[in-house]
Amino acid sequence: MTITKTYARTCGVRGVRLYDMRHVDDQSRGNLTVGEFGRDLPFIPRRYFITYDIPSAQTRGEHAHRRCEQFLICVSGRCNLVLDDGMHRAELRLDRPSFGVYVPPMVWATEFKHTADSALLVFASRPYEPEDYIRDYSDFLRLARLGKNKESKLPLLTT
Repeated sequence: MTITKTYARTCGVRGVRLYDMRHVDDQSRGNLTVGEFGRDLPFIPRRYFITYDIPSAQTRGEHAHRRCEQFLICVSGRCNLVLDDGMHRAELRLDRPSFGVYVPPMVWATEFKHTADSALLVFASRPYEPEDYIRDYSDFLRLARLGKNKESKLPLLTT
């Protein structure tokens, strides 16, 4: 049996952190990944959602948030994730339940190349707030390049 600790590193996109979560590898009993809110994750979630049964040619995400932080873990199968802060981009493969990605506000995220068995668990720091979403990439780039990355300075859209 092998027990590992949570370890975080950066990836070159502003504020994004990649987490190798605490896990126990036990060949006789099976494996376990564990994370404690307030200890291993960078925020205490207010909601979660899971995407699954996504056709492989489809994309999810394709937006940024003004205030909401997210933490993504592909708990089954795999998918790819592109992260973009308006100046830097990174593409990652989420392919194990012991690997998580912290996505701060004002980072554009797109998930794609889902396998048939993929299930992506997303923890969010805020409840669902439609006005928090930036769904137009041109608007996102304008806001990101203006340096308006602080919550208090980001304009909210009303619909």
